Amino acid sequence: MISKDERARIEALAEKYVKKEKFQEAIDEYIKLLTGDEQDISIRNIIGDLYLKSGKKNKAVEELKKIAIYYGEKGLYSKSIAIYKRITRLDPDDYDSARKLADFYCDRGFISEAKTEYRKLAQNLKKNNKSEKAISTYEKLLKLDSSDIESRLSLAELYTKEKLIDQAVEELNEVAEFKMHTKELKEAEDILNKAKALKGDHSRTLANLIDLLKRKNKKKEALDLVSEILQKDKDNIKALYLLGNLYFEDKGFKEAEEIFSRIISIRPKEVEARVKLGRIYIKKGNFNQVFELYEPLVDTLIRKQKEEKAIGLLGLILAARRDHLSTLEKLASIYEIKGQKKNLEIVYKVILEEYKKKNLKEKSFSILGELLNICPEVEEYHIQYQELRNELGVSDEAAGEDQSLVIVDEKNKVIEANLAKADLYIEQGLIRNAKRILENLRLKFPENLKIGQKIDKLKSISSRVKEEEIIKRVEKVSEKETELFGEMSEAASRGLSRRSREEQMEEKLTAADVFAETDIIPLVYREVSVRKYFDLTEKIDEELEAIKVIFHQQLNGDTASIEKELTDIVSEFRKTVEEKVDKADHESRYNLGVAFMEQELTDEAIEEFKLASQDEKLEVECYSSISLCYRRKGDFQEALKWIEKAQKLSEKESIQFFALKYELASIYEEMNERKKALKVYKEVKEWNAGYRDVNKKIKSLEEKPSK
Repeated sequence: MISKDERARIEALAEKYVKKEKFQEAIDEYIKLLTGDEQDISIRNIIGDLYLKSGKKNKAVEELKKIAIYYGEKGLYSKSIAIYKRITRLDPDDYDSARKLADFYCDRGFISEAKTEYRKLAQNLKKNNKSEKAISTYEKLLKLDSSDIESRLSLAELYTKEKLIDQAVEELNEVAEFKMHTKELKEAEDILNKAKALKGDHSRTLANLIDLLKRKNKKKEALDLVSEILQKDKDNIKALYLLGNLYFEDKGFKEAEEIFSRIISIRPKEVEARVKLGRIYIKKGNFNQVFELYEPLVDTLIRKQKEEKAIGLLGLILAARRDHLSTLEKLASIYEIKGQKKNLEIVYKVILEEYKKKNLKEKSFSILGELLNICPEVEEYHIQYQELRNELGVSDEAAGEDQSLVIVDEKNKVIEANLAKADLYIEQGLIRNAKRILENLRLKFPENLKIGQKIDKLKSISSRVKEEEIIKRVEKVSEKETELFGEMSEAASRGLSRRSREEQMEEKLTAADVFAETDIIPLVYREVSVRKYFDLTEKIDEELEAIKVIFHQQLNGDTASIEKELTDIVSEFRKTVEEKVDKADHESRYNLGVAFMEQELTDEAIEEFKLASQDEKLEVECYSSISLCYRRKGDFQEALKWIEKAQKLSEKESIQFFALKYELASIYEEMNERKKALKVYKEVKEWNAGYRDVNKKIKSLEEKPSK
């Protein structure tokens, strides 16, 4: 440890050397003052300046790097950025410092500055033939700005140089597609020809060239291009697809049918060709042929436990012909596998209607038996069953004679049990939940007077339950329900934040019913309590275009890009959502946000939650959900902003308030802001030491404190 006097003596001597321009001697003296603590920073600054004056730039940069690292470790990012900027000015070829500067900008959310620094670094690396590092930098830059055309062209050039031809061609296609989008067709054509020169049979390049020729109304040249490929290889599947699609888009369905049939003859399991050929058969009204084509695909999807996609494919047939029995029967078998009684009942009712039209009494009798199994409380099914049994002369067994009494008794039990549950919620002041139970009950049993009377009474009752009391009261109801009925209520298990989505079933199967359990979103609007669906015919075509790719990947064992394809499906439907769903319908917007979030479509979810948040009742939940979306995206600064907005709106010291606090702490933890996370977790623990895993969180953070 240097004493104050000794330090003063060294500083005085060093200053004398500086005045005499004996810089190395001054440096040697200042080095003696380095002790490894915070005061070193000012000394290192002086030493760095002296190295520069003595012409030793590399030595100066070494000192500045030590200062930058120190600031970074202390979380003084703005100071660290300033030092790295100084280093890059002194030595533009110091790639590590330039990358750290860009990374700092990026990590702190200064995207514009980060892009500038990455671009300068990439250009410098490319100029100095540091291809590998230049490629890495350009790739990082394009993640920040995918529309940077010049960077894409530079990256394509580097890929070509490194013999990474596929990657180069992909980048050139990205640029060409952008140019086509902006109607710069000549530039797009030049770039695509360059890509074709690199790899002549690349499917994306050929598809883009054909698209370009079609845009320029040069269909003959497009056909010639495909024919050129097929002359060299008559069974080239990619070329056959391009040719088939050209005919299909030009409404040359006869020629398209021949091409897609040829593809299937070469490769019987080729999914895209089967789907396209099915679309042609649908247009021709050959529904049995469509079903024959699609059934193997449906069976494959069922085996792979992709029942939702199988339902979507069958839905394409039913959208064109609602009464196609083979398709309906296949759809019923899927709903039976999935245990979806509501959807199964809908399909069985349509099948029953068709059996009656065809006078298939035995089959009608069988379907009525199935309906009774899944809906024993519906008297109408029982009446029809009894009538048909008598008509067919089926013997009445004792058990059968008692069946109607059993059904009526079961129905009464269902009604009484649900009325009792509603009373429990009313007793606890949870009026909204009671009303939901009664409304659902009235949908099933509209003829029961007790239910209607109970609903009328609720109109004069308002709930005054405080937010922090709700969970406690739900738990109390749950305990009583368990005691009385032996099971937890649906409302208690799901919570109270979202309204029930159950709606009265339609008598007829619609396109929306078909797609109810798929990734496709049915578009609903209300008018005088009537539920209607928009015509989805055009959107079904678009759905099919996306589904075909997924099938192809699944059947070939390639599922890596399936999530992207699902994103494309829902994104296309979102365009229709924007046109059809009122932005003021906040609850529907919220439900769309949840659906998008569950599919990991975070950007779409965020937009829907923002719209839904205009409803004050949904604000806190929407802001919390937006925060979660940004966490999934890895944008913790935005996640932090939205969770803080939610917390400000929640009632102080309420359960919700501390639940949001816990989420705030977990965001800090993900940001590696350990001290802040620990502080907030301790606040939660002080409120409730048994809340979630707060004790475990605190212990973990205390064992690994911030550096």
